[in-house]
Amino acid sequence: MKKNIFFFCLLLLCMQVVSAQLTKGNWLVGGNANYSSDKQTVPNTLQSSSKSFAVLPNIGFFIKDKFAVGLAPGIAYVQSKNGPTKVSVTSYIIGPVVRYYFLNVENTTNIFIQGKAGYSSNHFNNGPNNKSSTSNVTYSLDAGPVIYFNSSVGLEFTLGWSYNKVTTDKSYLNSLKLGIGFQIHLQK
Repeated sequence: MKKNIFFFCLLLLCMQVVSAQLTKGNWLVGGNANYSSDKQTVPNTLQSSSKSFAVLPNIGFFIKDKFAVGLAPGIAYVQSKNGPTKVSVTSYIIGPVVRYYFLNVENTTNIFIQGKAGYSSNHFNNGPNNKSSTSNVTYSLDAGPVIYFNSSVGLEFTLGWSYNKVTTDKSYLNSLKLGIGFQIHLQK
């Protein structure tokens, strides 16, 4: 218990002496990882479930104070199960990102909103002899708090929504997601 109180006090002390580099001309490098799990049960039918994991880095440049634009590559993996049938999908993603911080530049905590658009190439594995590929157009919106450990490194927590549309058959998927990640702010 004393150890937890010590680390909490140390964190509070660090938060009082830092400020992030959210000013024009600085770079933003980081990203997040997210995980989701879904389970669907329909009476008198098979149960289905899915699990997904994504690593989504980004790099950006502050074109004005608190406002950055950049590029967001990524990789995602989804595994779904419908009764005895299993399908896995690996996706490679690239697209632009914009990010805005709401609070003052000097704050040790901040709140941000981030929008992304992207193109993804998806590779399906439906079994040893059943593989296919398709592509998606993705739009996402994430928001949440960021806590800065020092003037350059922040830990962020996100709540987000994404919309994925398959270009070949026009099907789509809406998702809610939780994420955690780091951002590093590099001075010019």
